[in-house]
Amino acid sequence: MKKIYFSVCLVLATLLIQAQIPAGFNYQAVIRNETGELVKNKTIGIQFSILKDSESGSLVYSEVINPTTNLNGLVTAEIGKANQAQFSQIDWSDGIYFLKTETDINSGTNYTISGVSQLLSVPYAMYAEKSGDGLKITGTPQPGDILYNNGLSWGLLPKGVNGQTLRIDNGQPKWGEPGYALPMVTTNIASDVLQTGATSGGNVIATGYSDITARGVCWSTAQNPTIADSKTTEPVGIGTYTSKLTNLLANTTYYARAYATNAAGTAYGNQVTFKTFLTVVFPTVTTSAAINISENAATSGGNVTATGGAEVTAKGLCWGTNQNPTISDNKTIDGEGTGQFDSQMTKLVPGTTYYVRAYASNSAGTGYGNQVTLTTLKTIPTVVTKNITSISAMGGVSGGTITISGGGTISDKGICWGESENPTVNDNKISAGTGIAAFNSAINLLKPNTTCYVRSYAINEIGIAYGEQKTFKTSDAFYDGFETGFSGTTGGWGIITGDAVEGAYSLYTNRGAEASLTRTLANDGQINFYAKCQNSSENIAFYIDNELKGTYSNNFWGLQSYPVTAGSHTFKWIFNKANYNTTNAWIDFIVMPK
Repeated sequence: MKKIYFSVCLVLATLLIQAQIPAGFNYQAVIRNETGELVKNKTIGIQFSILKDSESGSLVYSEVINPTTNLNGLVTAEIGKANQAQFSQIDWSDGIYFLKTETDINSGTNYTISGVSQLLSVPYAMYAEKSGDGLKITGTPQPGDILYNNGLSWGLLPKGVNGQTLRIDNGQPKWGEPGYALPMVTTNIASDVLQTGATSGGNVIATGYSDITARGVCWSTAQNPTIADSKTTEPVGIGTYTSKLTNLLANTTYYARAYATNAAGTAYGNQVTFKTFLTVVFPTVTTSAAINISENAATSGGNVTATGGAEVTAKGLCWGTNQNPTISDNKTIDGEGTGQFDSQMTKLVPGTTYYVRAYASNSAGTGYGNQVTLTTLKTIPTVVTKNITSISAMGGVSGGTITISGGGTISDKGICWGESENPTVNDNKISAGTGIAAFNSAINLLKPNTTCYVRSYAINEIGIAYGEQKTFKTSDAFYDGFETGFSGTTGGWGIITGDAVEGAYSLYTNRGAEASLTRTLANDGQINFYAKCQNSSENIAFYIDNELKGTYSNNFWGLQSYPVTAGSHTFKWIFNKANYNTTNAWIDFIVMPK
């Protein structure tokens, strides 16, 4: 047989219209299945029975309803409405009454006894209508009327003649001063039932014209516990309070009542019943859908619906890029106990799919909720510019590191530079390909003694990102870009426009020819120049002091570099033409130490 866990709140009907008698009172319960999970949005069957004198006493009223639970497992009903004629015949002053509820979560008649609770707080006008022995109350309660408890039920008594109030001596009402009455208190249904503990509490509705000197909850394995049994002691006063019942035995049925004490004595609330867990299992928790998703953050949460039989010591979210994340992955900690919570996930990677589960932990371990999935939004990449190294008269070496791809595909990356701050790809740039790997790029087209600004860049489908700006200055050197002529001898070479590495001019020949330059260098270093041949079967030979250092024959501009020592040197460029066809050769951007 399935066991139905539930929480119940009896709400007395507020149907009193002037002096009319209430037709019933309200009933609320939170329905759970045998595993402690909420029964949500489901039609169920409930049979209500009102019993007289004891939990197994004679039946005085019965009705059957088929309500539907809401999203929180809550069901509401009005007891007495279905059979008002029978309900109105109950004599609430004649003894004590109990409400028995039988529930079938499948909307049938295969009922499981869900619980029996004593009805101490009967509607006041009902009691007034039925009370006797000189205590019959008629009419509408007036200011100054008091509530009292005669050991069996609550009643309503007015002030006496000359303002005297009624006190209770040995259960009998007597007029006199100071006129103290017992307090009026109700008991909260047991919640958060564990293996060795539970939560209850009460509500002191009326003080009985005397200060409350003690209040709390008492409990026992026998019915109708008193303050002589186990009890809690809570701060005194009127209103609601919560009590923790501790040191309970596992798998044991307990009875609990709220109590309140004043000068007239101790009054008890209605009795509630609960059973502690046999063993502790993982808590039950559900995961909320992810919302407020951005490039690096999102919101989710959960609801701890069952403790598993022990205190929930931690709850929150865990997430990762692999399915079924655990608390060993990323996690939040959002308090303790049951109930709903919200969590903010931060430091997420843009354009990345994450798997999320709520969790709750108790002494048995950690239980996880259903898995939800989210994908963060894409954004532009994040790239870091490397420091400048290998600085020369013509440039230096930089590069970049892509720390975040932005969730997209890197379609281009590299460095851009210029003689003005914050260069972009619309200025000078060197592409280093695609992908997220780090890269290095050499700048070798700067003039000597020139300040240069450099930034790395990376492009994905969202846009372009730049790294921080780095600055360096090329070293001083001799430089000839043929923009204002040539300080050497051309020997068949000439200066033309239209094909140059830097600027607008270069040294050009279309026949076998020799150009030379003699200079005295103060420092060791290297000579650099760019060369290009139209025909790969021909070449430009380079000499230092009539010693061949190398040749170049490619049909594109290529940088040539050769070591050179301090002193006077003659540099010579000879175009070795293969035939008399019209073919060309070029030289540009000669740089060497001063």
